[in-house]
Amino acid sequence: MRRIPILAAFLTLFTLASVPAFAQFGLIQQGVDAAKGKKSDAHNVADEKTAGKGYATAQTFTNAERKFSYTIPAGWRLERGDPAGKDPVFMKPGTTWSFQFHYTPMNADFPAAASVAASLKQSQGEVKTGRLIEAKRRDIGDYKKKCGAIGWEITESRTGGGGSHQRLIWQGYDGQNFYYNFNTTAHPDQFEAAKSELRSIQDSIKFCP
Repeated sequence: MRRIPILAAFLTLFTLASVPAFAQFGLIQQGVDAAKGKKSDAHNVADEKTAGKGYATAQTFTNAERKFSYTIPAGWRLERGDPAGKDPVFMKPGTTWSFQFHYTPMNADFPAAASVAASLKQSQGEVKTGRLIEAKRRDIGDYKKKCGAIGWEITESRTGGGGSHQRLIWQGYDGQNFYYNFNTTAHPDQFEAAKSELRSIQDSIKFCP
């Protein structure tokens, strides 16, 4: 199998990491409007009145394809997609708080460990510039036994998302070289209030449930 040049692969990953920001912008803006009592021409996915209340209790889901699990707090709900599938979106009604993830296979010879190291180094540089509050290495499960993942976690600053959103994101690779992006987000005005629940979702992710 043809080897992917490392630089090109890294550029691909940085592009992948930025995709959720554009996809979520509409959801977050609608949530801001709901929180401020504004009306939106589009369906307001964060408005409890338009789509019902959230889960009465915390819900744990397992991905059907990759077998990782995660837990959504009480009060949140599924906005779209299949919770056992590839691209679900969850939000807390009446807020801008959201969670979504995606994953994609890389070539078998893709240098996952080198990618994590390089991406973490770049993220730590962005802490110094003020775009990020924190960047740290975070592995989940036992990667060497192909029952876990290696990766890194970043927390954006208030202005790091351009002012429309602030994210807590985990990215990494499992033992079969699948790339993952688990994205928890809120508007900067709500991020501090949201952070404990966003953190609980991130901490609930398990690759060996």
